Amino acid sequence: MSQLQGIRVLELADGLIDLGGRMLAELGATVISLPRGAPRTTAREIAWGHGKYRVSWPDDISALAPLLKDADILLEDRRRGTAIPDAMLKGHDRLIHVVARPYSAGGPRSGHTATDLTLMAQSGLMHITGDPDRPPLRFPGEQAYALTGIQVATGALMALHARHSTGCGQRVDVSALQATTLANYREAIMYEWTGRIGNRTGNRLVRGKSGVRQVWPCADGYVTWSMIDNPNMMRAVVKVLEQHDAAGELSQVDWAGILVADMPQDVIDRWETIIEGFFARHTKAQLGEWSLTLGWGLSVIHDLDEVRNSAHLAERGLFVPITTDTGTIALPAPLFGHGAGGPAPARNCPPERPLDELAGWGALE
Repeated sequence: MSQLQGIRVLELADGLIDLGGRMLAELGATVISLPRGAPRTTAREIAWGHGKYRVSWPDDISALAPLLKDADILLEDRRRGTAIPDAMLKGHDRLIHVVARPYSAGGPRSGHTATDLTLMAQSGLMHITGDPDRPPLRFPGEQAYALTGIQVATGALMALHARHSTGCGQRVDVSALQATTLANYREAIMYEWTGRIGNRTGNRLVRGKSGVRQVWPCADGYVTWSMIDNPNMMRAVVKVLEQHDAAGELSQVDWAGILVADMPQDVIDRWETIIEGFFARHTKAQLGEWSLTLGWGLSVIHDLDEVRNSAHLAERGLFVPITTDTGTIALPAPLFGHGAGGPAPARNCPPERPLDELAGWGALE
């Protein structure tokens, strides 16, 4: 039995809550999604919309009254400022009302609109993403919206748990900027404790006096690995290099007697040149196998086709066929497992229907 079977969720979606609604749907809730603004046929709607019932509506808040009467959770997206009046919610004492807005209610930017780009920039994540001699970069996709959606689902689940004890619903406010900034925890904490503002370091992890490389080209792609203060790991890497007559001066390093973070940068660069040459002569599969069996701490970077065709991910059932209005595509799902019962089954996207054609929640369940 799904954890949220029988729970009814009404979402007014505009980006900030979309992933949160999908998470609740995959936990078993019945979710009716009403998009804010013009109808969308975007990648976001496809990726975060399956498992929901999509409903077109005139964007008239009063039209929601019949659905609110039997809803357990209302996810309200205020990315562009529109709000459901409190008077309309009066009497819905068991309703859990999750409001996601760009900025904190009552804060200096309360009521301002935002996009994924502006949220990523204001969170500081763009400031530290990219090469130091180039402009800042935004993460691919809509990561600020996704991070907010995760907090939306978390808040809804916590309030649902509280309702089991109290019998009462509650209001949960989520700030998209705060949700995005949480992913930038290191820079925010560094500023709070030291007053320092971090900078982009590109393909280099800076610790102590020096920085170490993170992404490396190999014979058929890329891997990620860093020289760190882990003597056992470093000895395991050097041992394989020695077997291929490629270790050079790395064989003479007492890895237990030094701190990589305290080594001069020119020494780190010299050592990494040896590693770079070795990685470049071997495939991702070979490097990944050494890492798994010998404890290198190296990870293979898969391209999109490799992810789609991964036997490991197929065995885990990551990709499932999702039927949309335009055909069937493979998407990652489900997000959650359900104990001994296995993962929740993926559900298709039923065709969008007008709000006035709904015969109530019971017809959907």
